[in-house]
Parts: sequence; structure tokens; C-alpha cells
Amino acid sequence: MSVEHHYAVVVAGGSGTRLWPMSRTALPKQMQGLMSDQTLIVETVQRLEGVLAADHILVSTTENYAEPMKHMLPQIPAENFIVEPVARGTAAAFALFTSVIAERDPEALVFTLASDHAITEVDKFQASVNKAFEHITRHRDRLAFIGITPTRPDTGLGYIKVRGQSESPGILRAEKFVEKPSLEVATGYVESGEYVWNSGYYCFAAATLLKAYEEADPRLVESAKAYLASGNAADFEKAPEKVHEIEIIDAGRYPLVVVPADFRWSDIGNWQALHRALAEVHGSDLVRSRPDQQIAVDSQNCLVYSSDDRVIVSAGLDNIAIVSTPDVVFVVNMDRLDSMPEVRRVLKERNLEGLL
Repeated sequence: MSVEHHYAVVVAGGSGTRLWPMSRTALPKQMQGLMSDQTLIVETVQRLEGVLAADHILVSTTENYAEPMKHMLPQIPAENFIVEPVARGTAAAFALFTSVIAERDPEALVFTLASDHAITEVDKFQASVNKAFEHITRHRDRLAFIGITPTRPDTGLGYIKVRGQSESPGILRAEKFVEKPSLEVATGYVESGEYVWNSGYYCFAAATLLKAYEEADPRLVESAKAYLASGNAADFEKAPEKVHEIEIIDAGRYPLVVVPADFRWSDIGNWQALHRALAEVHGSDLVRSRPDQQIAVDSQNCLVYSSDDRVIVSAGLDNIAIVSTPDVVFVVNMDRLDSMPEVRRVLKERNLEGLL
């Protein structure tokens, strides 16, 4: 398969608020080594390098993160960092980087993925990327998703209901999308075998996405192209703030398909997700980032994570995350991670925004 027109974009503008206090506005989770001594974004790019050359890998981010990321990823050409002057949502970001790629290569096919996920079966991941490219090469009017076979009910993830095979072997049709269902509903999804996890990884022809956006809301593409021509942030600010980059597309005109995959994957979306991913790697449900300084007595299913030299001693704990940074110690029941927005609200109320 020729890869001359294949590109990948690592989407890296988020701030990872659900992994506070380790992940903060100034240093989000993708710029930290949560799974190894490599940062998550470096690991993401390394996975792609088995599929594409570095000059066909781009990074989409915001001004506050661009320079640190360039230092972390010296193999990526500087012109491949597509920087939003202001954050206007993921649809605006997609319109911007897709416009850049389409200008360079009108025949471009694009694979997009998050910068802050964990994948331990890299060969299976790369095979899925190649399969998505192969399908979109033959069907340029479609958008393909990587759908992960679920291994458990998870209320923190999105799901895609799939139906039947398309005319291409191993490719399924997407029927509907559900974001973060209840535990009861998620359990039914997994048992039915009709749903996959939505990884948020997409493959599409650049020209197709831009055409679909122009039909859905012309301001998305107009503002991106105006900004690229002028360099004036005010032009980009005219983009509508769309929450989701795919939901606005007319699936009747641009069919949505799913490439099913079964590689081990985590979005590391909160402390429980990180605990689960690290427990799988270490083979123990008691996960300590620095075992020499973290003592756990009669404790199970816990995560003790620190970025400082503080000695942490715990006893009799179950399902608890302890996160220690130089200025904050955060202790949370991993079944109550939905309280994170309230934590942030209280910190702001007490004039402690600097900790965020």
C-alpha cells in the first residue's frame, strides 16, 4: 500500500482536568510520563512512526503548549505543528489542521488520534491504522472510526452501536453513538456484542471532511482558511464553538464506518482509568509509582502516585487513589471521580485557581 498521501494528526490541545492535580493547565497529562519514563505524546508519536514517516505526522495544539511539545518531539518538522491561536473546540481545530494538509496535498488521507492514550499492543494498533487507510483509499466519501472491542462496562467511555458488515470485509457500519452511559446501560451494551468503545480515532480524506464541514456550517472552514491567510487570531475566533468534531457531519451523505480492533487501550481519562492501565502492566491491583517511598499496609485496589519525595504510608484502604504533588495532596475514592468538577469549583471559590 502506497503511503504517499497518508498523514496522521496527533490532537494535543486538551488540559486533562480529570487527572488533577498531576495534570494541570500548565502541564497537561499528554506532556507527562504517566505510563513510563516517556511522555504520553512521545509514546503516541513513536507508535505512529511504525506506519508513517515523521514528516507526515502533525501535531494540533494551542499556543501555550506548542513550544514545549516541539522540544519533546524534535523529529517532527516545526511546520507540522498546527497551532490554534485560541481554543474554539475540536471541530474548529479539525477544520484548521485539515485545511493545512489539504493545501499541501489535495489527495491527502488523514488519521487523527489523541495524544494522551495508552496502548500496549502496538502491532495491533498499527494494523488497525493501516486497515482504516486502506478502506478510505477505496471509499473516499466515508469516515472511518477505530472501534475497540469492550472488555468491561465502563461509564467513562463513549460507545458506537455497529450493524452488519459493509461491502468491505471486516468493516462495520456505525448505527449510533452514545456518550458515557449509566453502568446498567453499559453492561447491556457489552453483553449484547453490538457495541464498541469509541476510541476517538478517525480516518478520512481531507477534501471530504472539509466538504462535510462546509455543508454543516461554512463558518468552520471559512474561519480556518481566513486565519491561515491572514495570521490574525480574530479570523479564527469567528469559528463556531462546536463540541464534537464528527456529530455535525451528515452521515446520510458521508457514511460512517467502524474498523473493529481489539488492542489493549486506555484513554487514561481519570485516576481509575490510569490505575486500571498500570495494574494491567504491573500485574497487581496495588499500584505505586515510587514503591521505595510508598508503603501500603493491608490495602488493595489502590493507586499511590507522586511527583515529589514525600513518603506516603497508607493502611486498610480499598479503591482509593492518593496523588501527591509538591503543593497538593489529593485523596479520592475511585468510585467518586464524578466529584472532580465540584473540586475544581471549590478551589476557584476559595481563590486557589493557581493550583489548577
